[in-house]
Amino acid sequence: MVVNRLINRFHRFISRVNNKIRHKPLFTSISTKVFLNTFISVLIGMTAIAMLAYSTIYVLIKDNQEASLQASVVQVEDYLKWYMLNIQSQLLYFSNPDIYELLNDENYALLMNSFLSLNSNEINAAYVIEGGEIQHIAPQLYRHYLSRDLVQEVARQTEQWGFWWSDPFDSGFGRAVTVAKSFSPDDNRNRKITVVLELNVDSFAHLGVSGQSKEQNIYIFSRSGKFVASNVPIDNYDQKLQRDQMIHVLGEAMAETGNDFNTVTTAEGSYRILKSDNNRWDWIVFAVINEANAYPLLSLLQKQFLLLLVTWVSLSAFISYRLALYIKKPIKSIIRQMNASSLGRFDARIDLKRNDEFSIISTHFNKMMVNIKGLFDDLRQAEERKRVQEIKVLQSQIQPHFLYNTLNAFYWLSETDRAKEIGPLIKALMGLLKYSIDKVGDLVPLEQEAEQLQNYADLMKLRYGDVFELDIVIPDELLRRVSIPKLTLITLVENSIFYGLNSSEQSNHIIVTAEINAQRQVIVEVSDSGPGMRQEDIRRLFEKHEDNRNFKGLNNLGLRNIQERIQLYYGPAYGLKIENDPGEGLLVRIKLPCVE
Repeated sequence: MVVNRLINRFHRFISRVNNKIRHKPLFTSISTKVFLNTFISVLIGMTAIAMLAYSTIYVLIKDNQEASLQASVVQVEDYLKWYMLNIQSQLLYFSNPDIYELLNDENYALLMNSFLSLNSNEINAAYVIEGGEIQHIAPQLYRHYLSRDLVQEVARQTEQWGFWWSDPFDSGFGRAVTVAKSFSPDDNRNRKITVVLELNVDSFAHLGVSGQSKEQNIYIFSRSGKFVASNVPIDNYDQKLQRDQMIHVLGEAMAETGNDFNTVTTAEGSYRILKSDNNRWDWIVFAVINEANAYPLLSLLQKQFLLLLVTWVSLSAFISYRLALYIKKPIKSIIRQMNASSLGRFDARIDLKRNDEFSIISTHFNKMMVNIKGLFDDLRQAEERKRVQEIKVLQSQIQPHFLYNTLNAFYWLSETDRAKEIGPLIKALMGLLKYSIDKVGDLVPLEQEAEQLQNYADLMKLRYGDVFELDIVIPDELLRRVSIPKLTLITLVENSIFYGLNSSEQSNHIIVTAEINAQRQVIVEVSDSGPGMRQEDIRRLFEKHEDNRNFKGLNNLGLRNIQERIQLYYGPAYGLKIENDPGEGLLVRIKLPCVE
């Protein structure tokens, strides 16, 4: 109470001081707050210890010892909970109706023997009761240690409660506890089967507790007052007598007051008792400590108290100052750069030459800003290119001149004896029109592009005759697996046809092929035997203003538009490459990824 009042008064004093000098930046910086809070908290704690003096120190040490002992109790409880949960899970497994009905007697017995061999130190025996008789048991020798009355009592108790455990008893293999689970097969609810495990409580010797001093001993009793187990070592006869005496005293205390007692007395002295019963089997865990030997550090602490107090205050002041100084600089730099980034400065960077969490923060902040800047740049460029390309593609739909010339050719066919050719050609035109105007700009299978390319070639031969020949030599596997931007091959073949019209010496032979190279990339080639092109003309085709062509074809798409569309979908590593030999023809290579 005294300490609390002092702390409250000091905080009120600090609040008044802060209210008076609130306008000064010194008391608003985080480094100053870290220093003041750290140093003042330590100082208050040490001052309180000095005021409480010997009696307070005694209580603190005693409480600390009891807290440590209580931790031992909790540790034992946790061990018991884990152990009980493990036993329960094993019982649930063996009492699963599906498993019991699925396995025959031999396999079920083999399963029980395997389980027992894995847990031979903790479990004496496992057996199954049905109709008051043992159906399966492991080991078989243990059948001779079980009386008929015991078996029937276990079955009766378990069938009544569903899950049952006994008090500790002396079995043929030592002190044990019986745990059982009852169940009914799915096909017969009136049929009761009981799975039983007999646990060796002597295996609880360590109780999950390690590193305990000899003054901290654990005893476990059942609710009825029967001793279960203890972690007290038995190295000689005197230790056994002392343990038996404590078991006797605890048993008598439980018989007189239940478990409502805090101390017991033996010939060895008085003992402090802590207890817990937070477990499924209703066992009570007692932690016992000898009060006479519990506090050996008290006299030593009295002698060294003053020296430790002075040393601790000085060290706390130094550490608090260094800690505040260590935190101040990186936080200031981080805040400055974060404010800059919040204003849209994507070039803001934190420069800290440290090897701690602040360095990690600065590194990730810098990476984040680089990524954000790159994403914004890429997004802006991609959106701009996509917008421009979509507009161009929408504007590049069927040219009126192409339709006019094609329909005019249909008319002259109807005026001649070739009228029967009009039907297939109209079907080709309809397919090409639908293909051209339906979702312009999408990726399509290479098979569809090749099909419409053949339709386009048929229509062009109607208009110009046999001035060119088209061969499409693409493996069926690639036709189905490869995707390509719509109208790509048609545009390239159209260029070859129109640039080849200037050559009247021979028919322009156009070949379209495709293959997969060693880098698992698809290479589509469009080659012709036309006059070829000058490098200047090729360069002009890839320039921004490419619409001023001297022919009116299917659409306004050009090589530059195709190049940008391919790279938009697949990245800069893909696109067109032109090899030209004036007078010998033109070869256009299209590099595509090998994806379906």
